[in-house]
Amino acid sequence: MENLENDIKVLLNLFKSAKFDFVISKSKKLIKRFPEYVVLYNILGSAYQNTGALNLAKDTFLKGYKMDSNNIAIMNNLANVYKNNGEFELSENLFQKIIEKKPNYINAYVNLGNLKRDNNDFRLAIELYSKALKINDKIPVILYSLALAHQGLGQFDLANLFAEKTLLLDPKFTQADMLISQSTKYTPNNAHYLQMTSKIKNQEMNDNQKINLLFALAKANEDIGEIEKSFGNLQLGNKIKRESISFNVNNEINFFNKLKKIFKKIKFSTILKENIGTKNIIFILGMPRSGTSLVEQIITSHSNVFGGGELVQLSKIVQKNLMINDVISDEKINDLITDENFANQLRKDYYDFLQRFDANETFITDKAPLNFRWIGLIKILFPQSKIIHCTRNSRDNCLSLYKNFFEGGLDFSYDQKELGTYYKGYLDLMNFWKINTSDLIHEAEYEKIIENPEFEIKRIINYCGLPWEEKCLMFYKNKTPIKTMSTSQARQPIYKSSVNSFDKFAPFLKDLGKII
Repeated sequence: MENLENDIKVLLNLFKSAKFDFVISKSKKLIKRFPEYVVLYNILGSAYQNTGALNLAKDTFLKGYKMDSNNIAIMNNLANVYKNNGEFELSENLFQKIIEKKPNYINAYVNLGNLKRDNNDFRLAIELYSKALKINDKIPVILYSLALAHQGLGQFDLANLFAEKTLLLDPKFTQADMLISQSTKYTPNNAHYLQMTSKIKNQEMNDNQKINLLFALAKANEDIGEIEKSFGNLQLGNKIKRESISFNVNNEINFFNKLKKIFKKIKFSTILKENIGTKNIIFILGMPRSGTSLVEQIITSHSNVFGGGELVQLSKIVQKNLMINDVISDEKINDLITDENFANQLRKDYYDFLQRFDANETFITDKAPLNFRWIGLIKILFPQSKIIHCTRNSRDNCLSLYKNFFEGGLDFSYDQKELGTYYKGYLDLMNFWKINTSDLIHEAEYEKIIENPEFEIKRIINYCGLPWEEKCLMFYKNKTPIKTMSTSQARQPIYKSSVNSFDKFAPFLKDLGKII
């Protein structure tokens, strides 16, 4: 037993060091020797979860749960896996069961709140976070969760208040610094700017904490007009992030080329029109930071459109059904065209996912920018849908990517050369889709919307097949939640300060400038 306890301590230390492959290997060996110890299933499942192996994580947690159905930690982790797998009803039921068994278990309130926020039910999310806060008001993640929820609703004063309270409890919780920076216009004497400047000099932080703080400081430096300092912080933040990930931009370009090779053979004009969904889907796509949030705010200002936000489901469907070892399969794409039952099953998977929102509107937006990769599949699965391609001046777009830290990926954006290479690959793929797909893709050009908003907004609404409503011009009053870092910008009237933003950084972005 003493040896097992020591082994578990070693596992937990490996887990804290993010050495998940070692954790998985060692946990499996220990489970063979001690199959009755539930804690081992919890550790193994958590390691699988952190590597993205959700099905293996689910199977592992389920084994532990069957052995001890009262183990709250196992229940909580299993509910989180259900949530991440899109099994929302199972997830919610399990979180509720945890709360019944242990009403003071804070993680269940926070995680169920996160589930509600993912489903755009921000009111219930805030209620759940507030219940957790009443149990213990000294846990930073609860306050930060409240900050995120209020930010998503455009309640920036409340968001910043909770973020500031987060930092009072834990100055190293620099995600809160990042959140505050997104809706703050800094001056040299701004208290938060001075706090961040002191913190970057005096606090010992891990890499993620440093990255968040460096990007937040870069935003403040730019506001103040300290462009060289701003770039210095951006460069260092990007460098630290790039060194922490395994990424090869050539794999992305090869993937784009594989898509073109497969879809060049397809005659889209011969594909049957699907008619199984009750929702009219509007796909808003393009490069991140190209104006997708702005366009979604415009469209969802309409009374007959529900804002879905950045939905992961289409990419999950592709990954699960149309790829083999992360490579798109010629054979499976062919099955999609020749086997209507297969195509209908994938459509059903997508429409079933949309039911999580319980929306009454007949139109719904899917604003996942990287869906530009799946335009060929959209044309096959949802030929009646609308596709809006958001574009922006290439240099401004790439600068905006380089200036932001994306917790959810976008690994191509942390190095100037890789960013430029990926952007060129995206342009090439979009050109291919325009030439080879039969139906019209609407081009929503950011600069044109800024220059002539009424004309361009009317064009967008008309393309969607919606009757005109004047409130679409007042999109900044739209109460639809926004869960991206564009929430502050998309809730403002049209402004021109982000046009030609590359120019002031151009001397520092020569590697990027040479490519694009």
